[in-house]
Amino acid sequence: MEEEPPDSPPDRRSAVANELRAIPQSVRQMLGIPAIVPDVLDAIIATLFDILEDAGDRTWDERLERMPARFEKLFPEGIPDEPLSQFTDMGEEQMKAEFARYFARFRTGAGQRFLRRLLGSKRFHRLSVAFNKDAALVLLGIRRFLRSSMPIAQALEDAVVPLSAKERASLAALNETQTVLLSGTLQLDTLIGTFFEKRDMNLSSLGFPVRNAEATTLDVDLDALSETMRVMLDVEAQRRAGELSEVLLRKLRGFEQALATSDDGISQAATSLVEFIDRLLRTAFTQTEVLTWASAHFPGDKKLAFEKDGVVRPTKRATALCFAYAGQAPMENSTLEPLVALSLVRVRDAAEKLKHADRGTAAEKEELRLLMRAMRGALTFIIRFSWLLAADSRYERLQERFMAQAA
Repeated sequence: MEEEPPDSPPDRRSAVANELRAIPQSVRQMLGIPAIVPDVLDAIIATLFDILEDAGDRTWDERLERMPARFEKLFPEGIPDEPLSQFTDMGEEQMKAEFARYFARFRTGAGQRFLRRLLGSKRFHRLSVAFNKDAALVLLGIRRFLRSSMPIAQALEDAVVPLSAKERASLAALNETQTVLLSGTLQLDTLIGTFFEKRDMNLSSLGFPVRNAEATTLDVDLDALSETMRVMLDVEAQRRAGELSEVLLRKLRGFEQALATSDDGISQAATSLVEFIDRLLRTAFTQTEVLTWASAHFPGDKKLAFEKDGVVRPTKRATALCFAYAGQAPMENSTLEPLVALSLVRVRDAAEKLKHADRGTAAEKEELRLLMRAMRGALTFIIRFSWLLAADSRYERLQERFMAQAA
């Protein structure tokens, strides 16, 4: 017997599930739709509402706290292995082909005519409307994610500037499945808007938790959007620097002031950038901590340590890599952390050269600004995804280290 998931008001349930329940079980079986599908769809839609609802300052844990109860009620003994085994035993390409084959039956004209005859015109129409409504909520969630990820997309684009094409390819492949780029997010946002506009959908009237401007496609070109994201990244970088250390914040501000007003601006700005990176990495972890971390997670990597005067020391790359992972164990197949760590090293090396070989040219000034953007992008990514998402209070401990240093 089908049951409704807990705490799911009628307006927060799946429209498709509601229509499926009205279809005889024998017809659903003919279409290959398991009996539990309507309840699963209800649970998914209700969870999406919980995630998208902005009432109060709820944490992610609070937004997702009802999800386990919903699915435990549907699967009290856990999700059965047998229905899933046909997919888990498949390779990725085989699984894609199987799903494509299943849904292709209903995308063709013949498939839709078959469904219309089987369900009746009115029920077929209601099911189509219901599908569009559920899809619209999913797309609203995707649009919100895309827009919130735009600063990170820009941060990554800026961070990789100092790296060679070979380094980018070897570290993250920089293909569309592994790296979120600003142009890609803008294109997807436009596609989502096209879905809403073609169906003349009013998201607010559907009862969806829409934020300001989420119902509207962004009307901005890529260059203007990029500049807006860089302003946001600059504000965030200064805020994070201020949270950690007044000295770090002064280094950032000193960089801009030197370029704008000093006769020796190139050298002074380069010095500020080098000192910012050095102080940040040096305070986050001691040399002993970096060596211990590197030997535990990258044993035998000769690029992470060197010996001088009989003492083993971590390389700049090891120090940056440890910081990029926030001293945690690397996740399997993680590629972006090594990328942004190497970016910090490349930025520092290039700025160090400009400290001693500047000619005060416009080209050197532009190079320094690109280096600052790269450092700012790498820092934003690292703080957001390694330090702030850590299971423990790692970022707070980083703040405490800077406070202790300042005392």
